[in-house]
Amino acid sequence: MKSVFFGILCWAVGLIIAVVIVASPVEAQSPSGGRGGVFELPPIETALARKQFFVDFGNTPPELAKIARAAFRLHGGYKMDSSAQGHYSFEFRRDSSSQVSLRISTGNPRRTVLTKAYSGVDQRVAMLRACDGAVFQTLKAPGFFSGKFSFISDRTGSKEIYAGNVLFSPVESVTNFKKLTFNASWSRDGRGIFFTSNRRIFNNVFLLNLPDGRITTVAEYKGNNLRASQNPITGQVAFILSVTGNPELWLASSPTSRPKRVTKNKSNESGPCWSPDGKRLIVTSDTRGKPQLYDVSLTTGSLSRIPTNLSSHCTEASWNPRDSGQIVFTAAVSGGFQIALYDHQEGKSRFLTTGTNDAMQPCWLSDGRHVVFTSRSKSGSKRLMILDAEGAGAKPQALHGTNMGNCSQVSFFYPRF
Repeated sequence: MKSVFFGILCWAVGLIIAVVIVASPVEAQSPSGGRGGVFELPPIETALARKQFFVDFGNTPPELAKIARAAFRLHGGYKMDSSAQGHYSFEFRRDSSSQVSLRISTGNPRRTVLTKAYSGVDQRVAMLRACDGAVFQTLKAPGFFSGKFSFISDRTGSKEIYAGNVLFSPVESVTNFKKLTFNASWSRDGRGIFFTSNRRIFNNVFLLNLPDGRITTVAEYKGNNLRASQNPITGQVAFILSVTGNPELWLASSPTSRPKRVTKNKSNESGPCWSPDGKRLIVTSDTRGKPQLYDVSLTTGSLSRIPTNLSSHCTEASWNPRDSGQIVFTAAVSGGFQIALYDHQEGKSRFLTTGTNDAMQPCWLSDGRHVVFTSRSKSGSKRLMILDAEGAGAKPQALHGTNMGNCSQVSFFYPRF
């Protein structure tokens, strides 16, 4: 009997000690492992926090530090820490008007683990390339900062195409038609933008050459010429044309070549999206009555439905550039639209966004981690948002303010340096 009482007493004492430990603040050394750099952590760390590195920018000059803060604030994989007690210090230095050096250091005391120079057409481009270099060295994944956006904005009262870097500094109009302009899409070399416009009364597809502003008509057939999307590897161009009646997929070997019809049905096709290796193509089709995503055979035109199984209305696919098994798309839900992700390996889909605003027109960035999409409020205002798709609990961030007007239909290009 005594032994039983003693066992119960030991169990009760142990339980009290455990409760005291759990209730006390959890202390941990700074990420650098140094002494005296102690901070409190919450008892339960979120999945998003576990994916973050604490970084500072050392003795980076103010003008470069401002760019670095704006860039890394968008990423989600980093958290600014001015104490120099975090995981890394990223120090940027201006070498010339077109070159920036990056020094990465870690530990306590700090030790340099990388010094590298990055060049660009100007200092801002060089700086964004250096920020991408910091991402690659620490996360072992590509960055997206030195990429370029094109999108549609009604800033001047008419829908025009704008282009600029991911920080929207600078960003400028590249068309001024004062007509309906939509479906902007980068050429595979980043020197041109395909778009659709009624600048000549009817909807035709054009290619804008950015270096000299020259515009080439690439699809001017009877009916509606709705969209062009260029293969990132071969240079082929997928068109959506209604020359035979209903919008269907057509394929040309180059922007100026005559396209050949691929799909031959009575349904409506839209939103062509190339795979990263250029071997496959997704389209949206209402062949079963409501729009769904289909893998289309480029030789026979046959459609194979992608089993998203999330909504009766799935459109606007974008293929992950680093994981061909993942696509993001727009799905109708609860009277609105949200962004969802389909994972081929898992064979199922999940929503990436929620809320009262519509989320649509998703576009993967070059790192295969971030998605930019259009957010539309109940009043109809639109703005571009960026979301860290890997961060559980991550919230979308706005890429611009109301001074940019209503923005939508983003396309992204990342140069191969």
